[in-house]
Amino acid sequence: MRIYEIFTSIDGEVNSFYQGRITTFIRFSGCNLSCQYCDTKYAQDPASGEEMSVAEVVNEVKKLGCKKVTITGGEPLYQSQEFFELTRSLWHKGHEISVETNGSFYPAGYGVGSWVMDFKLPSSGCFDKMDHNNFKDLNKADWVKFVISDRNDYDTAIREMNYLRSIGCNAMFAFSPCFGVGPQKMLVDWLIEDKEFDVVINLQLHKLMGVKLYNIQ
Repeated sequence: MRIYEIFTSIDGEVNSFYQGRITTFIRFSGCNLSCQYCDTKYAQDPASGEEMSVAEVVNEVKKLGCKKVTITGGEPLYQSQEFFELTRSLWHKGHEISVETNGSFYPAGYGVGSWVMDFKLPSSGCFDKMDHNNFKDLNKADWVKFVISDRNDYDTAIREMNYLRSIGCNAMFAFSPCFGVGPQKMLVDWLIEDKEFDVVINLQLHKLMGVKLYNIQ
């Protein structure tokens, strides 16, 4: 599989193992989308990073010594078979696994404790790539994340969230103001006005704290 980097830092965004927890990131190379606000464009190229076997990746994670693992990208499900084999191996080694994925693939993995699936909104440029069927089987340990850049994104997110609920999606929902662009206090005001009291505001904690996400190998 193509892996861009493996490193330990903090989980800066929502997941059911808690935001702010120390985690080892496994960043897959390659992505099938190109969102306007992407902050990991360097990992979009499928040829970036290096070729690694499942055993090599698991060994690097073992050396770093952290039980919690966050698999991200790029888009990890872009390499679906390799991803499945890796999650199976990590789970059997006793790791707690959360996965950050862009919402364009059905979430299929082994032993994943928390899926964090983006639902792309109009400002991303990838709204037309969303398929509601990818989200309908999520449960209460999982998250659907909406990145909000403006009021149109917010209104779209409310509509899509209610539809996902209606088709059986039981995930938690997080609204994340696009870093440096999206509304923050206004987003809170809108949610209160609409009585959307179960929505969680997701801020990118690592960016607010100035924590650098980097490869420490």
